[in-house]
Amino acid sequence: MMPMKLLLALLAAGALAAQDANFDVQSRLVLVPVMVTDAKGHPVDGLESGSFVLLDNGRRQKALVDTIGTGVAPVALMIAVQSSGISAPVLEKVRQISSMVQPLLTGARGCAGLVAFAERVEWLTECTHDSNQLDQAFAKLQPGEAKAARMLDAASQSIDRLQQRKARRVLLLISESRDRGSETGLDTLLLAAQKAGVTVYAATYSAFRTGFTQKSAQSSPRRRGPATPNVTPGDPNYVPLEGRADILGGLMELKRLGMVNTTQVLTEQTGGLTFPFTRQKGLENAIEKLSGELHTQYVLGFTPDLDTPGYHQLAVKIDGRPEIQVRARPGYWILPR
Repeated sequence: MMPMKLLLALLAAGALAAQDANFDVQSRLVLVPVMVTDAKGHPVDGLESGSFVLLDNGRRQKALVDTIGTGVAPVALMIAVQSSGISAPVLEKVRQISSMVQPLLTGARGCAGLVAFAERVEWLTECTHDSNQLDQAFAKLQPGEAKAARMLDAASQSIDRLQQRKARRVLLLISESRDRGSETGLDTLLLAAQKAGVTVYAATYSAFRTGFTQKSAQSSPRRRGPATPNVTPGDPNYVPLEGRADILGGLMELKRLGMVNTTQVLTEQTGGLTFPFTRQKGLENAIEKLSGELHTQYVLGFTPDLDTPGYHQLAVKIDGRPEIQVRARPGYWILPR
C-alpha cells in the first residue's frame, strides 16, 4: 500500500496541476471548525478567542470564535449513500435513520439533502428544512447495480451544492471505504472540498459483513437440499444457499483492499472522522457521535494576512493547555488567477 505521506504529496501535486486559472483571489474569510477534547475524549467548552492559537503557514492569525452559545452558523448537510446491489442490507438500516437527521444533526435552522450512488448518481432531495420531504427521500433508497459505487462523483456533486450555502458545510458518506468507478479524481475532489470549506465525515461498512447482520425474518426462506454436492442438511458442514459467501467476490474484495482508502483520505484532509459500523445500532451511534461533533465544536474565522496562491497549512492549539486535544482540518487552498 502506498505510504500516506507520499500519497498526500502526489494529491497536492495533482491538485495544483488541475487548478482553474480563472478563479479569483480576493481576501476571503476562512472558517475552521475545531473539535476540542480533554484527555478522556470529553468536549471542552467555555473557551474564548484568546485561548486559541491559529497558524497559517506558520504565521499566527487573529481569529474570531463562534460556539453554539454565541450563535454558530447553521449546518448544511449532504448525505451521500452507496446504493450498490451489494449494499441492499445496509439500505434497510439507512432508511431507519431518517428521523434522526433533523433533531440530531441539522436542527430547525439547518438543512439536509440526500443523494444515492451506484452505477450513477441520483439526487433524492436537495437540501431541505422539511423533515417529511427528507423521510420520503430516504424511503426511495433502492439498490442499483451490484458492485458499482461512484462515491467521488456523488461527493463532487454534493460539494458543488454545498458551496452555494451560507452555513457550516458538511458531507456525510454512508458507504464502503473505497470508490468503485468514479470519473472524478481524488485529487480534484480534495481541492474542491478544501476550496468550499466542506468537512467530510464517513459512516463506513463492509458490504460482506453487513450482509450477515440481517434479522432472520428479513432473510429469504431456508432452502431444503444440499448446499454443496454430497453435503446434506444433516451434515455439520451444511450451509443454506442464502448464507454462502460470494467466493469470487471475496477474492476481488481482498484485491481491492490494496487500493487507496478513499474515505480515510477525505476525512483526514478535511478535519472530519470515520465511524465504522456493521449493525443498525452501530449506524445510529455514528449519527449520535456526529451530532456531538457538530453541536460542541468551535468555529474559528479569520482572513489570511497573506493570500499567497497554493495550499496553506493550518495548525490550531490551545494556548498553555498542551494536554488538550485539538482536531481541525489541516489546511485550505487559495487558487491563482
